[in-house]
Amino acid sequence: MVTIMRNHRRKKTSRKNHHIITWVIFLEFVVLIVGLVIVLFPRQDSELDALLEQDVSIDYIEDDGQGEQLYVPRPDIDEQLLTVNEYSRPGEKTKAINYVVIHYLANPQTTAQQNHDYFESLKDLKDTYMSANYVVGLEGEIIRCVPDGEIAYASNEMNNQSISIENCHKDTTGKFTQATYEALVKLTAYLTEKYGLDRDHIIRHYDVTGKDCPKYYVENEDKWEEFKDDVMNYREECREKYQVTEAETQLDQLAAYLESMAEQDAETEGRQ
Repeated sequence: MVTIMRNHRRKKTSRKNHHIITWVIFLEFVVLIVGLVIVLFPRQDSELDALLEQDVSIDYIEDDGQGEQLYVPRPDIDEQLLTVNEYSRPGEKTKAINYVVIHYLANPQTTAQQNHDYFESLKDLKDTYMSANYVVGLEGEIIRCVPDGEIAYASNEMNNQSISIENCHKDTTGKFTQATYEALVKLTAYLTEKYGLDRDHIIRHYDVTGKDCPKYYVENEDKWEEFKDDVMNYREECREKYQVTEAETQLDQLAAYLESMAEQDAETEGRQ
């Protein structure tokens, strides 16, 4: 475990150093371009000022509804909301969203669709209370069953302040497929950023009730810590990707502006 964490810290430090070097190069390049503009085009006007100062909009950046940027892209989610009913979707609002709770289905080989359909059938069976906000399938597919901010019957006393994610698995070990794992990392990263949650607010069903769920991550604490590390690292990578893309976009806009100015000068000289 110590070796794993040390290697993780080395990798994280290496990524940060690479990020810093990249930004230094970008900034030096911007300074060089701006300097050339000032020297070569002393007639510079407010158009370039506006170009340098404008906000750059990147397509995958989402707004959380409160004016805050979300750097983690929304994963592909199949919206199949359950019918509002007493047994799987009561339609009650949560008091808050303070946690993302991770589960496993304890039903090997079943698909996300089969589990969704089982939750839906409970309105007719009327024999148990069960559901989840999301189900992640064996191939990485994600189905939303209950909206964020509505109670799902999954995490006991945490139901009124959490989002629950159930996960499919192939065998009794409860270990997720690689596709399930990667989709869960992205979904958890998206939800924790959207609702302003940190690493400590990603929890297991086990942490609420002591239930052996999700089994693989109860029996392998080091893998559970690794999962949370992967979620937070993915969030950081998305933020860094946005920042680099933003810088590249600004440079492309500057280059296009300089090319336009050069063409205008060439046309002016041609008419003289």
